[in-house]
Parts: sequence; structure tokens; C-alpha cells
Amino acid sequence: MSTYLELEIQNLLNEVEDLDQVGTRLIQNLESSPEHFTRDNLNALARFLLKAQLPHKLIDFVIQHIENESFPVPWPYFLEALHAVQVELDEKIIKALGEGIEEENAETEAARSLVLKDSIPLLGEWRSNRKYRIHKDYLNNKKLLLEQLITLRTQQLYEQEKNLLQRLQKLYPGDSEIRSEVNEHKQRYALEILQRRSPKKRAVKIDDFISKDPEVDKALEALLVSLRETAEQNPDMAFDFAVVAFMLESYETSLELLSLCENSDALLWFRLEVLLKCRRFVELLNELSRVEMVLAHEPETFFATAYLRAQALWGLGQKHTAVEVLEGLLASRPHYRAAHALLSIWSGQ
Repeated sequence: MSTYLELEIQNLLNEVEDLDQVGTRLIQNLESSPEHFTRDNLNALARFLLKAQLPHKLIDFVIQHIENESFPVPWPYFLEALHAVQVELDEKIIKALGEGIEEENAETEAARSLVLKDSIPLLGEWRSNRKYRIHKDYLNNKKLLLEQLITLRTQQLYEQEKNLLQRLQKLYPGDSEIRSEVNEHKQRYALEILQRRSPKKRAVKIDDFISKDPEVDKALEALLVSLRETAEQNPDMAFDFAVVAFMLESYETSLELLSLCENSDALLWFRLEVLLKCRRFVELLNELSRVEMVLAHEPETFFATAYLRAQALWGLGQKHTAVEVLEGLLASRPHYRAAHALLSIWSGQ
């Protein structure tokens, strides 16, 4: 509803209780100020008159001004009003209505109402055209926003990319392509954080394996033992404890805790990550084949498993094959930034 009409209606409802009088005053106010004869205002007036069960007033108002070429007829509401008062539409009136709608190029607007579709067959055709245009605009808008997303990604504008993804999720809830882009964004950002925290070609030193604080190591071991014991008594908590162990970089403990969990998709994918961290590359490759069979119906399965398979092959020393797997993944998903980043790291080694 237009702001102007909304305020007018509120003011009039505070002054008078009779809806008929409110409708009359609204029409008078609009007619006294022709500059307020905008489509938004007239549509708002028409909606109010219909809600107030005053279709006669709407019909009289439209007929009084319909000869004015600059008068934007609120067609869907006018048709609803004609239906409400059960006006008998003869062939002459139907023809006049159709011509009036076409002269204003208002087919899309008029098609929002189908109450007279039996009397005006063109309404059904116009509605089909309207739905087609809406669907086409929907897809075109999505395409433009995804192209904008790629531009932001190329320029490494993380915050802007994140904001655009949030907008896409609101505009296209449940869209698998958008969900895939969101997951890819999270994976890439996580990898970039790890890269920043782990300098490239960092030399491995003996000191890295020597405890800096024995007391801390004792406390950590006690915590891990407590996690295992509690998980055995309360298996429902095992998955959460496995995540805790993973965050503490105790990957073998995390894997052990996962053996106490019930099967689920979340468990399945997390277990693959843990196997990779445990450097159990052969076991990981075997698991990946099983996952691809179990989750073959999920379109993203083979991209995710290819990414993990490449890392497992690299860990086994089959570097050429690992690179080929990543390149094949990027051929299908050229915007898979995590794969690009990993391939770049491998190229420098």
C-alpha cells in the first residue's frame, strides 16, 4: 500500500467509523488532487474498497475516470469488483474490457485476477504469459547475481561475497546451486585460514614434536580420557566429543569416538575428514568408494569425494594422479576455489 493512502486511511478511520464514509472521503481526497492519481495510490484505494466490501464504489469511481487516458485503471481489482457485484457481462462489455486492458498494455496486471476467466478467456492466456515472464526474470536475476558472485570471488572480496550469498539464500531458499556455492565459500575460507596459520614450505623441526609444557599435555590427556569414558556411557554425546577432540588436534581420539556414534550423513562426511587428518589414506580411499554409492543421489557428492580423493592420493605419494583428479574436478567446477588453492600449493612443492 502507498504511504500516502495508508496515512489517509488511518486518519479517516480515527475520525469516522463508517467504512462507506471513509471510502467516499478517500475518493474525494484523491479527486481533489489529480497529482495523486498514481498507480500505487489507485491500487491501494481499490484494495481498501474491496476489503471494506464496497465494490460498487470502486466500479463507479473507475467508470467515472476511465475516459481519462492518463488514468491508470486498477484492472485486477476492477475485475474483482465486477465479479463481486455479479455484473452480467455481455459480449460488448467483454470486448470493451479486453480492448481497454490491451490499450493500456495491462495484460500482466489484469491477469493477477482470474475471477472472470470464464467470461474473459484471454485472462488465462495472459496469466500463463505472466507466469512465464516471472519465471524467466527469476532465472535471469539469479544468473546475473551468480556472475556478480564470481566477480567478487575472483577479486577475493570475502565480505561482499558473503553478503551476496546471504542475499541469494533469501531470494532463492532451498536452491541446490546456491547451497552448493555457500558450502564452497565455507570450505574455501576455512582452507585460507589454515594457509595463513600454516606458512608455506614450513620446515619441520624436532622441537615441533617436543612438549612445551608437560602440565598442559597432562591436562589434555586427562580431558581426552574423560571424553572417551563419558561417550561410552552416553553415546548420544559421542559426535560432539569427536568434534572437540578434532579441534584439539587429537585426530585418533576423534576417530575412536566416532565409532560410538549412530550412522548419519554428518557422521559420514566428518569421518572422512578425520581419516584424512589421521593420514589413513588407504582407508579413506576405500571409504570414499562406499560414500559415492550411498550418496549417489546427491549432486555434490562426487565433487566432494574427488577433492578428498586427490588429497589421499597425494598423501600416498601418487602426486601425478592426485593432480589429475583435481584438474578433472576443476574442469567440471571451475569456480571450486578450495581445489584451486590446493592445486596452487601443490604446484609450489
